[in-house]
Amino acid sequence: MTGTQDGGGTALVDLAGRIMLTHGINPGHAMRLLGIDRAEAEDMVHLGRLWSPVDTARVERLRLFINILMRLEWRLNHDSRAIRHALDLPLDALGGASPAERFGGSLEDLRELRGAIDSVAAPTIKWWRVGH
Repeated sequence: MTGTQDGGGTALVDLAGRIMLTHGINPGHAMRLLGIDRAEAEDMVHLGRLWSPVDTARVERLRLFINILMRLEWRLNHDSRAIRHALDLPLDALGGASPAERFGGSLEDLRELRGAIDSVAAPTIKWWRVGH
């Protein structure tokens, strides 16, 4: 790890990487979110670290990103395939944009995305009644 990361930034990078690794989320989302190259994004996912400094703006972006991913996990019952699909699905609450398209935007775009993520359609569970 670099000496430029504080304890909070390091923990956030590691947590975001773990969530992405768990669900097989495309490292390209981290590239857009943090403005990093593919090698660094893959290190974030697989090693839980960044080589570039984690400043205050990146910490806030990581917090919002983690919150968005956790909301998706909760809403979609930790279904990795559904989570990956939801990141590329256009949402009416975002004016037809997908969540992945908003990762490269401003902090306000990420805050709007965090609120809109609750509009992702949750899968329905069908219960079948079995006779005796």
